[in-house]
Amino acid sequence: MFRNKKMVSSVGVGLLLFTAVLGARIWKPRATKRKDATVTRETSAAAAKNGPVQVVRFTLYDAGIYPRQARVEKGLVAVTIEDFSGGTSGLVVQRLNGNTRQSVGTVQRIQNHWRGREEIQLEPGSYELFMADRPNNRAQLVAEP
Repeated sequence: MFRNKKMVSSVGVGLLLFTAVLGARIWKPRATKRKDATVTRETSAAAAKNGPVQVVRFTLYDAGIYPRQARVEKGLVAVTIEDFSGGTSGLVVQRLNGNTRQSVGTVQRIQNHWRGREEIQLEPGSYELFMADRPNNRAQLVAEP
């Protein structure tokens, strides 16, 4: 049937190498999760002029905000929300400075959607996040130097 066994083995080795290269190009390692929150880096048009953007995601529920605490590095941070609370007026971000609080921004849901996103420039320090219509639902965001 096959007259040239070397040619058949060459084709087999070539096919094996092709499959390995194709598999390496398709397969991508999964991102690692931090224990306290999911924080990722992202490149975008804003990142091109301001540096890398860190993304931290909070999920809003009737009973509270998850995760309760997240850590990021100082700089541009995209705070994203997923709202499972049945609708909220947004997530308020305040910087804690001793006994005073300074409003840094709010994250609003996109109209007719359950997600929202806002990019905020954070300096090192502690930040408190709470739902505007449920001020007892709070979380903490720490920006490290």
